[in-house]
Amino acid sequence: MAEKQIEIELKLRIDPKHVARLREAPVLREVKEGRRIQTTHLISIYYDTPKLSLARKGLAIRVRKLGAHGWEQTVKATNGLREALPERHEWTVALEDNALDLEKFTDKDVKKLLNKFTKKKTIDRIFESDLKRSAVDLTYRDAVMEMAIDQGVVRAGEKEVPISEVEFELKEGHPGALFDLALELQRTVPLLLSMRSKASRGRDLYLGEASTFYKPDAVALTDDMSAETAFRAVLAQGLRMILGNELCVRKDLHTEGCHQMRVGMRRLRVAFNLFKKNLPNGEAVLLRRLLKACSKGLDPLRDWDVFLGETLPLIEERFPDNAGVAELRKAAEIQRQKALMTAQAMLDGPEYGQLLLTLGAWASYSRWASGASAAQMKAMAAPVGEMAAPLLERSYKRVNRRGGDLANLSTPQLHVLRLDVKQMRYGTDFFGGVYGNKKVKKFRSGLVAMQEILGHLQDAAVAEKRLMSLAPKLSKDGLVAIGLVSGWFAARVDHELDGLGMAWKEFAEHKLFWS
Repeated sequence: MAEKQIEIELKLRIDPKHVARLREAPVLREVKEGRRIQTTHLISIYYDTPKLSLARKGLAIRVRKLGAHGWEQTVKATNGLREALPERHEWTVALEDNALDLEKFTDKDVKKLLNKFTKKKTIDRIFESDLKRSAVDLTYRDAVMEMAIDQGVVRAGEKEVPISEVEFELKEGHPGALFDLALELQRTVPLLLSMRSKASRGRDLYLGEASTFYKPDAVALTDDMSAETAFRAVLAQGLRMILGNELCVRKDLHTEGCHQMRVGMRRLRVAFNLFKKNLPNGEAVLLRRLLKACSKGLDPLRDWDVFLGETLPLIEERFPDNAGVAELRKAAEIQRQKALMTAQAMLDGPEYGQLLLTLGAWASYSRWASGASAAQMKAMAAPVGEMAAPLLERSYKRVNRRGGDLANLSTPQLHVLRLDVKQMRYGTDFFGGVYGNKKVKKFRSGLVAMQEILGHLQDAAVAEKRLMSLAPKLSKDGLVAIGLVSGWFAARVDHELDGLGMAWKEFAEHKLFWS
């Protein structure tokens, strides 16, 4: 093995109960070409400073025991992130035992990195992984890769978390082959995209950081970016929002996780709508369908979370000893539990797995370009600013056309306006960095104000429907409580409509930042 390499790998999660099915998958029998899967016991010890300063610089240091074949030490450094397909520089040298010895590296690049980041610093053993790795080389289409199935634990002190994952590491060929094989395997075995390394899990364990919801930073677009680069950055943000909040829904850890996961999916739907003319049909249509289906699986959970966490507490505060309100809460909590099971079933369904892998591919390389016309290729290669202005103008005209007649809009028409405002707001979030001026902030604040009011109106309409579904199961006291909630909603709707008129007037006065 050469001391210096570039590592490109795709990481997937697999339930341990499905590993045997993976080993016997028909497509693997075809691409193994007679090679046998070899199993090795791997013990890996990870080093860093006590405050993990190396990790913050994108550097990882590891000492590993390879079964009965001795020890080796590795340094990995981030070489850029294709979002779902990390690319890292990697340096590996043999060791006589498990003692870390950074002086053994001879490559000038790694010596420079180590001298810069580890000199005069205390480097300690932080955590370790203890795994059984079953690996085999595969030849798939024009690519050569290694498939490794890792099962075991990551351990920091007395704490540990289980690991069960599959890695595809590219040795020769195009990275798209990794995703193509994973998608083919997914038809037989449930596989879920992962963007977390063993090292990141070990660091969280070491720091004692509990899982919580994930809310992303703004997409950092610049005016010199191509439209394709900008589009992929937006896709990457949405993918991080989905994966970063998945555990909250799976384990019911925080209601905000469902909200942020749903927002991530909706942002992606808006992105595909905005870029629709410059994307060929095919997988773009599939992704829009998958996003809609998976988002729908979260809708009931979010609706009951809003009702139980935001609406009902206001009624309970006003009527603290009302038996009907208490009954209503119990009935709503039962429906919320059913909605949670629906959401969790969606996460275990084939559409969600397909969505993650396909999105990961689109965010990691130019997969979107398959079947694109010359005009679409030209548009996506141009600076994003050339595309942003007409897209924003089109969205603004839709909002302005409906918002100009607020007083006469029905509830369904207000819902459509809400969707238009949301698309305009997300478009402003996506492209605002291209313009980088104060007008963007003011314009966005006007959109946010309208979106919040329209969101409250939609919450009221949805909650009314959800409550009516409870009516047949409630006593007279419970039905009276529904009446109390309905009355509160009616008063709130009138108040919100007044506020919407004022918000619209203020928004209409903002200058268009892209003009």
